[in-house]
Amino acid sequence: MAITGAASESGAAAFISNSTPTTLVTNGQGANLSLRLDKLLITNIDTSTAYHVQIYEVPSGGSISGDDYKILKEFDIKPSDGVFGTEDIREVAGMILENGDSLRALAETASKLKFHLSYWKES
Repeated sequence: MAITGAASESGAAAFISNSTPTTLVTNGQGANLSLRLDKLLITNIDTSTAYHVQIYEVPSGGSISGDDYKILKEFDIKPSDGVFGTEDIREVAGMILENGDSLRALAETASKLKFHLSYWKES
């Protein structure tokens, strides 16, 4: 198996939900093929208030329950001022998602946080 190509997911047109965790990516390539996460950026569009986000790694067939599978607890995303307001969530860099595994996020407040995720596919 070899890492063969880059891909990305973006929440540019949609916000991270505050009620049901938003799936940022699910590895649906099939058995024995993984995704290696490269970079996760989360942007706060609010210009005055920081908001919390929670990031979860959920194994195939798993669910989010309490602190199960949470890889980050409440993480502040600073207000946007044209320069700040986008955070690089370095904790996911290099993470491997096996077939069926997913990366999910839950925002403190609706309609404030967007994301961009890049990763490499194995084939």
